Amino acid sequence: MKAPRALSIRWLLVGQFVLVIALSVALVVALTLFWRLPLERERQHHEQQRMATVVVQQLQDLLNATELQLEMLRAASPGGPIQGKRVDPLVRRFAQQLVDQAGTFQAIYWVGPDALVLDFVLPFALGYPTTAGRSGADLSNLPILRLTAQGEHPVWSDQYLSPLVEQPVVGIALPLSNGFMVAEISVQALVTGSVEWGQRGDLLVLFTDSRGELVGSPDPLDPLHRRNIAHLEPIAGALDSARSHGRIEHQGKAFEGYAMRLDRLGWVVFAGQPLERARATERAASILSTVVVLFAIGFGLLLNLLVATRIGRHLRRSVDYSEALARGDYEATTPRSRIAEVQQLEHSLSQMAQEVRRREQQLRAIIDLGPTVAVQIYDRDSRVVDWNPASERMLGYSRAQAIGKRPVDLYYDTQQQADFEAILERIARTGEPFGPFEGALRGADGALHWIYSTTFAIPGQQADEVRFVCMDIDISEIKRLEAELRSLNSELEDRVQQRTQSLEQANNELQRTLNELRSTQDRLVQADKLAALGSLVAGVAHELNTPIGNALMATSTLQESLRQFRERLQQGLRRSELDAFVQQVGTADDIATRNLERAAELISSFKQVAVDQASSQRRRFQLSELVHEIVLTLQPMLKHSPYALEVEVPAGIWLDSFPGPLGQVLANLVQNAWVHGLQGRASGRIRIEASALEGEQFALSVSDDGKGIAPHLQDRVFEPFFTTRLGQGGSGLGLHIVHNLVTGVLGGRLALESSPGQGARFTLTCPLVAPRELVQGAAPVGSAAP
Repeated sequence: MKAPRALSIRWLLVGQFVLVIALSVALVVALTLFWRLPLERERQHHEQQRMATVVVQQLQDLLNATELQLEMLRAASPGGPIQGKRVDPLVRRFAQQLVDQAGTFQAIYWVGPDALVLDFVLPFALGYPTTAGRSGADLSNLPILRLTAQGEHPVWSDQYLSPLVEQPVVGIALPLSNGFMVAEISVQALVTGSVEWGQRGDLLVLFTDSRGELVGSPDPLDPLHRRNIAHLEPIAGALDSARSHGRIEHQGKAFEGYAMRLDRLGWVVFAGQPLERARATERAASILSTVVVLFAIGFGLLLNLLVATRIGRHLRRSVDYSEALARGDYEATTPRSRIAEVQQLEHSLSQMAQEVRRREQQLRAIIDLGPTVAVQIYDRDSRVVDWNPASERMLGYSRAQAIGKRPVDLYYDTQQQADFEAILERIARTGEPFGPFEGALRGADGALHWIYSTTFAIPGQQADEVRFVCMDIDISEIKRLEAELRSLNSELEDRVQQRTQSLEQANNELQRTLNELRSTQDRLVQADKLAALGSLVAGVAHELNTPIGNALMATSTLQESLRQFRERLQQGLRRSELDAFVQQVGTADDIATRNLERAAELISSFKQVAVDQASSQRRRFQLSELVHEIVLTLQPMLKHSPYALEVEVPAGIWLDSFPGPLGQVLANLVQNAWVHGLQGRASGRIRIEASALEGEQFALSVSDDGKGIAPHLQDRVFEPFFTTRLGQGGSGLGLHIVHNLVTGVLGGRLALESSPGQGARFTLTCPLVAPRELVQGAAPVGSAAP
């Protein structure tokens, strides 16, 4: 392909400049008439508008600063400036410093919700002796207060005569939680600076209030005469539409400028230049444009030739420098130019050279200083081109010994060399890296080294040259550890097998021991039931002895009376003796009948309890009757003890359940309270309570006021064979049987509440209808076959 014709940068720039100048000259005449002069007038308008904006901005900045100072003053007290009917002294002190230092404030005062002045501060340097009695003044007619009361933000006012200092001021009022804070600023202080600034720049600056009355003018008498200029065109336009351009006659001179309205105060600011000065710029613009164009043509042509020559010279230096960098000559002198773009190009070339050199040094450091990664670089003939220190340490060959040799000359055998050359050919063909893979080779000392290797291609120094990088990690130690681990795993498997056999034997021994413990537990449960049965029989015999003995005594006495009556009947019977005999017969009959009925009641209750506990049959019964029967069986145990048994079980709680297990639970809980809770005390109380619950359930509790159960023992009281009276008659099965009966047969739950010295309460919560599937095929825990 034929290369395009090259042009020097100098002639290219000169040709472009001539073409631009020719077009520019053709356009200048038309643009001067139809664009330059109108544009100059527009520029003059913009300049006038800018000057007016500057004046407005000066006033705005002053208002903003004033507003910020008052906001800071309002926030100086956490509870608000007005506290009750007085002003926070700290706020008042800050306000006094503010009016003394700012120079613009005429007064700051605080007004209550009733529009009465609570307090005020005035500039110390001025002093207003006539204001001493202004505290308490009524400012309800002040318009700014009425506007502030309608919102939550600061409100500015137009000029008014201050009720405190009797000077023209503008005010700002800030609403407070319990009143207002008002600051008054001198009108003269607001406008004087801007008016004087305008005079220094040959600029007329006028200020009017919202009614068009002059409040600021170069003539100090204008505000005093209260001159109104609202009829002038720019002032009237600004009052209507915020800004307006026009002319004003002032003191016999014409001024042209902009009038702008200040929204916060409603004032109008006019800034204008003398009319002859405004028109002079248009005339000068026409002349200047012509002169500048002619001068620019000549000077630009000459300057363009010089610049083009200089740029070309610097570009040639940059080209020479880049060619030196491409050759690897990083020490070449960096060119220096004062042309920004060329200088940036030279700086970029220098940074590129430094970055390339730094990366080469980094790569060299990685290759040379890597402690564990051996790096070798090979050419297409598999000859060593580079050899880092890690390769020397791993393989035992120095860099000087390895450079220029092939692996077969160092550490590979013939077959490994052939495989390695095939790998290099494959990488060169596909461009894809090979590995990582594990391999073995022998070092200079003849020892076998296991390596973890990866091989990939990199560009060579020439465009079509390819080099191959081989990175190796010595994993000989890992291989040794793997062998040791395999050996250790084999030993561990043997140990685990032996330990498993030992555990099986131990499990068998534990199972036999567990079976023996269960058998022992069953025997202990049976013995405990037999002991309870013996205690029941003894109690029955004791309870029956009294009523039967009384009945026997009554019948014996009746027999003796009958024998005596027969003897008297043979000797002759008096009426009184017959009456006495009849009375004795009635008394004996009554005593015998009552005691035999008592014995029959006891026998019936004992029989029902015995039948329930022996059969564990399900039936429908009333809870109060079952509790009454159990209490009767426990009377022999508690009759001669100092402990009282109280029962509070309402009638009407009907159960479809197992009275035998429930009675056994109740008896065991009462005996547990008597033996463990109250034993050894001079007095005590055992209380049985019951109540119906929601959800078809009932609660039955047995409590005592004994010594209680320690917290660390409460979780163990239901464990089998756990007792605090070991060797004193306690088997440790009572509460275990109770827990199993409640949670198993009765389908409920058992809870314990106790504190040391405060007694204990066992509460069982069970359904009114016991679950049926829990009793099928097995007797309840703690029962014995008849």
